[in-house]
Amino acid sequence: MKKIILVTIVLLISICTSAQKLKIVKGEIKLDDKTIGYVEGKRPIYKYYNMDKTYWVTAEIKSAPNEPSLTLPWIELKDEKTGKTNELEFKNKSRKFSAFNYDRSIFYELMDRNLVTAEGLNKETTENFINGESAGIAAKRLGAQNEIDQANKVADTYQLSIDDAGAIYSVKAQNPNPNDKKIGYIRMTSPATNGELMYEIMDLDNYKIATWYAKSGVVSGYNKFLNQELITFDNKVFKATFDNRGNPIGYRMSKDITAMNIVRVLVGNGYTLASQYLENRK
Repeated sequence: MKKIILVTIVLLISICTSAQKLKIVKGEIKLDDKTIGYVEGKRPIYKYYNMDKTYWVTAEIKSAPNEPSLTLPWIELKDEKTGKTNELEFKNKSRKFSAFNYDRSIFYELMDRNLVTAEGLNKETTENFINGESAGIAAKRLGAQNEIDQANKVADTYQLSIDDAGAIYSVKAQNPNPNDKKIGYIRMTSPATNGELMYEIMDLDNYKIATWYAKSGVVSGYNKFLNQELITFDNKVFKATFDNRGNPIGYRMSKDITAMNIVRVLVGNGYTLASQYLENRK
């Protein structure tokens, strides 16, 4: 009986929490119509105040150059009095993230990390977070973007193309016939065994070099789901984005932007196909 009562209480608390409505009216932050703080500014920089405006933090929207359009930015929190900063990401998928209401979306994230309570901005927890260990988000995201940019530059030098049969060509092909510019093959499976889209990339000897999964890909020995990612024969994982804009009417592999994204990422990261599988095992 006690267990049932406890479970009921937990469910009621959960329901009440999820039912909370946050809105911002003329800079006044209201939670279930109760004012709990204030915000001013506009994208990308906002300033959040506690109830008596004796404490505030600055929240700035940050993003890495050339990131995919669907990639969410991150938040840099700054104590203007000390100049110290720390970062956090938009991760809570239960909230309705809105690029048109960043001020509200940021405040939701502050609430989820207990930097804000029902009584407003919490100075102690916020200062502890800002003065704590760096989240390292900027270093990671900017570093990752730099790697992507470098891979793109390498891929550009190969002048890649794919025909409708899935053959991959490059001006850098080093085949016995100098007029043969083929370096490998790509094929699509839809649906794959998990019900999602999948591509496989082979070298000229028809050895599989990599497999790309649109969603929830599972590979033995790799303990995460693969989502818009490819995994190579030597267990390296790279992001390659899905893009269906190339075939608005009918399907042709030569117009498949996703296929080209996959091949460019693979080649840009050193997988040059041809007879790569056998050469790597000499």
